[in-house]
Amino acid sequence: MSFFTKPSSVLNKGGGPAQASFIDILYDHEKYLMANDGLIARPLAKTDKKVAIVGSGPAGLIAAYQLLQVGVNVEILEADSTRYGGRVFSYKPIASETAIFEFGAMRVPPSEKIFNYYADQFGMEGGDFPDPGKVNTDIIFNGTRYVWEAEQQPPTIFKTVSESWEVFANSLNPLINLLKDGSQESFDIALRDWQALINPSMQESSVAFSKISFYDGLVYLFVQNYRDFGLKKPWGEEEFALFGALGLGSGGFGPLYQVNFSEIVRLIVNGLETDQKFYSCGLDRLVKGLATTETKFGRVLDRISYGCKVTGVKSRPSITGNKVDIIINGDDCREYDAVIVATTNRAMQVDMGLTLPDDSRPSALPEDIDTGIRQLHLMNSSKLFVLTRTKFWKTDPSKKFPANIQTDGLARGFYCLDYPGTDHGVVLVSYTWGDDSTKYIAIKDPAERLELLARSLREFVPNFVDTLIAEVMPEHTRLIDWQDQQNYYGAFKLNYPGQDAYNQQLYYQFTKADNSIYLAGDSISWSGGWIEGALQTGMNAAVAVVNEFQSSHLFSNSPMTQSSQAEQFNYG
Repeated sequence: MSFFTKPSSVLNKGGGPAQASFIDILYDHEKYLMANDGLIARPLAKTDKKVAIVGSGPAGLIAAYQLLQVGVNVEILEADSTRYGGRVFSYKPIASETAIFEFGAMRVPPSEKIFNYYADQFGMEGGDFPDPGKVNTDIIFNGTRYVWEAEQQPPTIFKTVSESWEVFANSLNPLINLLKDGSQESFDIALRDWQALINPSMQESSVAFSKISFYDGLVYLFVQNYRDFGLKKPWGEEEFALFGALGLGSGGFGPLYQVNFSEIVRLIVNGLETDQKFYSCGLDRLVKGLATTETKFGRVLDRISYGCKVTGVKSRPSITGNKVDIIINGDDCREYDAVIVATTNRAMQVDMGLTLPDDSRPSALPEDIDTGIRQLHLMNSSKLFVLTRTKFWKTDPSKKFPANIQTDGLARGFYCLDYPGTDHGVVLVSYTWGDDSTKYIAIKDPAERLELLARSLREFVPNFVDTLIAEVMPEHTRLIDWQDQQNYYGAFKLNYPGQDAYNQQLYYQFTKADNSIYLAGDSISWSGGWIEGALQTGMNAAVAVVNEFQSSHLFSNSPMTQSSQAEQFNYG
């Protein structure tokens, strides 16, 4: 019995360029931009229409930038009183130096094509991110320390889980190669192959990846069908615990065992876990570029209104077309011709009440969109950063200090980051997700949390921890828990089993909205937590606005053509 339907493609090009598309989209946004000199449409004829954009993260900024390029009057309503950028948050502990705490987005793979299109324009160069195994790594599992030397195979204890997953990942190569090929013929085959994984016809040997958890997917692959992977025996409790500690190469995935298995498979198929890049210039150069680059019609930066917390959005018909009333800070009502809501789905629900009717009007959105906003799961995530006096982990090679530590304890993911142009080191002491992020959320003092995490590691790497504590600059210790951040309420979207159908409704909302309200942001994308998802949906929404105002100005094969794709996938 095969563990999944074998791909129908015989293409096997190996290597090559990044994907032309992500699997659930099968549309090349970058190709559209490159074919049209970076514009989403021909400049519009003079219009007095005005568009509000709620949120100044990557989705809101790219939508504003692209609309401004073609002459659409935009205003960005940002709840924060001083800062734009959303969860692209590059904080400099010492303003005059190059060291950065990336509180939000931290690493970017080559498959993020819109990101790389603009990164090239804004002079962003990426190096290798110090993921586990890329650099000297210590893995602390079940009370024992295992040393993983850079660019070598993981410790022997991880051999079974590492090789098992590699076999499965390699089985997806034909599907990945279809996305790299980028032709319509390849996309058609990719659609069929993906459908066979996410929701195959009901057969005894089939399982729908979109309807089972990550943990159940591992059981299906490595317990029920372990022989397909050359295993002598099925995975047991230890293998599941080991895989939870090691993950897919970027950190332990145990806290994600409850999420939809198809979300994890997407990471592989879309190349999001491959060759992740470290941007020493700071990822905020992307949002700064979108905000400050001059267009024929001005800069996005000059269109941001700070301290404008949107607390209501309602659409109403008028003689001249739809109007959208936006309530700001509870009592200031402003009228626009269209609005792009580019926030997390939780902010859409909690702050704006998009899913709730009021006394006089129904909800601003159709019921299926309401449900998707309410139901899609937003993951917790926390980071604790310290600035050190030196880059101590690399100054004395004889000590063989790790630059990465992965544990099954409190710290979980630990990264030493080398920013050029400064003698100071940046250490991400703990990067956690899900329940691991919740365990110590009550400890709000950064110094107290650092002490707790250091104590949890000292038994295993005492010299490293003692050196770290001696090197820490206490005044430059910072933490963030995204789940308790006002206006965000979480870090990134990851669907639970059965929620892909909601995701489909939200992603394609821009193609069928008839009330001048368009949704954007990584929380409604197919890649929550990745900048590319925000950029894809922001571009979609911008194109939808042009389509509403002057559709004849769109170029052929615009993102609006994705509407024909929407009904071909069946996640039900």
